[in-house]
Amino acid sequence: MFFQLVLMELKSFYRNPGIIFWAFGFPLLMAGVLGSAFSNKKESIRKIGIVGENSIQLVSQYKSIPIPENSYSQYEFISITEEEAIKKMKRGELQLYLESKNDLIYYFDPSNSESYQSYLLLERLLNKTNISSGKIVSINTKGSRYVDFLIPGLLALGIMNSCIWGSGWTLIEFRIKKLMRRMMATPLPKWIFLMSHVFTRFILSGLEFIFLIIFSYFMYDVQIQGSYLAMILCFFSGNFAFSGVAILFSSRASSTQVANGLINLVTFPMTICSGVFFSYHNFPEQAEKIIRYFPLTLIADSIRSIYNEGAQLTDVILPVIILNIIGAVFFTLGLKVYKWD
Repeated sequence: MFFQLVLMELKSFYRNPGIIFWAFGFPLLMAGVLGSAFSNKKESIRKIGIVGENSIQLVSQYKSIPIPENSYSQYEFISITEEEAIKKMKRGELQLYLESKNDLIYYFDPSNSESYQSYLLLERLLNKTNISSGKIVSINTKGSRYVDFLIPGLLALGIMNSCIWGSGWTLIEFRIKKLMRRMMATPLPKWIFLMSHVFTRFILSGLEFIFLIIFSYFMYDVQIQGSYLAMILCFFSGNFAFSGVAILFSSRASSTQVANGLINLVTFPMTICSGVFFSYHNFPEQAEKIIRYFPLTLIADSIRSIYNEGAQLTDVILPVIILNIIGAVFFTLGLKVYKWD
């Protein structure tokens, strides 16, 4: 009897192609994508800014330094103004910048592990070439700390998770519990039913959004330096975009296994790649060109520019337009292919 029950479970498993794909195919797919993104770079490239009157000469000098064969890092030295260096650090495009006066001065946020690692590796390289060691100047100005980079990413991540797990999972549960069929037996227009879920996400996600903004302000002194109107527009555009995505991927799923796989397919790559916890500029150049147009990347970059660079409405209008187009297209497709029974 025991083995017959086991056989029954195995048969029910392989008779569902969707479950087989999410159990075996999806992990292999993710391993291939992320493995290619990270392992194709034999050596990490650390971008270092050099400021000051003699920055051009220092760039030439440092570029000529031979890199040891057992080193897994390469350095790209850039002559840059201090204002541009700070802006690029806010965006995660630079790990640190340095200036040569009487001694070398390294400017970075020590709480940022990647910046600190770049400093240690660079200082070791320069010491080996008899270049005098320098001192650290901790950057704690608003917008340049790691927490200033992190909070906007978490706000964007909250929007995505609220829509995908909120709207998407709820709609899939409606279908699994046969509630969708009952809803459609009423004279309720289908698009109104779906839009009600989108509007609900606006309310619930908005409360989460405001709570995190208030918490980060009082806990870490992370302040919005740009336009509040631009922030509100980014919030609504991001919610609309991910609500459309949630409606499309929930349009056909009829089991929890497939639903979990679909949610992971949508959320996991963007959580890793879209610059929530670390800069996506660490990825290979070809991958970076694709990642910058992920919905989560568009939201995170826009919110981060409002927080840290004082961006105004005109500065975020292009990503806002793209997000609304994504939402409209995915919502329309989802409505057309939706399985109502």
